[in-house]
Amino acid sequence: MFKAAIRVNKLTTIAQLRGASLHAQRHDETGKARVRDDAEPGFGLAWSKAENDRDYLAAFKAHKTELRAGERKGAPLCLQAICVVSPEWVEKAGSLHDPDNPRNRQLFDQAKAWAEGWGGKGSVIATRLDLDEKGGAVVDVLVSPVRESRGKPVISTNKALRELKEATGERNEYSALQTSWADWCREHLDPEIVRGTRKEITQRQHLSPETYGAVMDKARESIRAPSQGLWDAIRDTDLSERDTEALSGFLMLKGEIARHKTQGRSYEPPEGALELDRVRGDPETDPWPLIRAVRLGAERVFEAAHGFGMGLRANMGDGYESGREFFPSLSDRMHLAAVVAKCGAFCARVEAAVKNMLRPDATQIEEQICWPQEALAEVERHEMNLGLTAPAVRKEPSAERDTDLTDRSSQEQDRGPSHGR
Repeated sequence: MFKAAIRVNKLTTIAQLRGASLHAQRHDETGKARVRDDAEPGFGLAWSKAENDRDYLAAFKAHKTELRAGERKGAPLCLQAICVVSPEWVEKAGSLHDPDNPRNRQLFDQAKAWAEGWGGKGSVIATRLDLDEKGGAVVDVLVSPVRESRGKPVISTNKALRELKEATGERNEYSALQTSWADWCREHLDPEIVRGTRKEITQRQHLSPETYGAVMDKARESIRAPSQGLWDAIRDTDLSERDTEALSGFLMLKGEIARHKTQGRSYEPPEGALELDRVRGDPETDPWPLIRAVRLGAERVFEAAHGFGMGLRANMGDGYESGREFFPSLSDRMHLAAVVAKCGAFCARVEAAVKNMLRPDATQIEEQICWPQEALAEVERHEMNLGLTAPAVRKEPSAERDTDLTDRSSQEQDRGPSHGR
């Protein structure tokens, strides 16, 4: 039995179309990091309404001209859909990365046909099936449905989705897309393909289209044990106490990188010796032993990364060059930077939470003023670079909130430990 799943994101700005084009052409950091060592960047199946099959902005302009369609101010320009089936289904007919594998071609063609089945004839402006990555069986489709409004053709993704929801009988648009895609695959690709479970879909709703394929790939990969040669080398090597600690820290970081690649925005720092909901005490209780117990796991990762040149501030503007000696893969450095930021933000959140729990009647402390203060902004930046946060949904704090945090910061004297600053 094989599964089908989908993720759809609304692109509302020209900048997002341009960003999607850069990713498709492998000009962005995320796209470059996704390419296999032995693959040619951009290798795969692609089609669009533009001369360049991976220029989505040009394809959108050609689409508007072809259908003489207008736009509504603030409305989505198109939907970017990631159409997925189990890679095992493709591999039953040949290599996952072979453009001549008939199932790759079937999947590529049927994803476009499915989108036009509910979006309307000519509604698809571009499709792409990347064959230069480790994973596969993932088709990127850009669909821009056109509907009539007051006698004129207008791009209307919302109306097309409402129509699909009514046709499938699902309670919301995204469930309708999941059901529709699975039904299409079962009818046009293989009767053994079934809909992915709703839990699997929900867990991925916050992933951007640019990295959905990456997370899907990692989720499908089986866990591989280290080679026997590695075990033999560790077993037979005399390690000093310092070397053993360094190796332990390095392996811990490699593990956190692997977890972040798999889990994306769902990644949570490792647990400490105490769970936050078990914190007890009164206003006279020293908060720091409790704080350290809760965030022990996160602090270990944070400090280990600092020791390998990958501290929070190490990648604040050098293009992820820090730590190259120990982590030669750009992808690993990008994910580790995100891990460190997440662990730092967790440390700040725990400090604020514990202090507020012990002193509920005092002025509540905001996590933004707790150590390390830069962590929250760095989480957002790294997730943006990895494609885990869509630019359109980012919210900047208001000036009033910034002023309020500054005032509270000046009142808060207990800054926490000084290490790692």
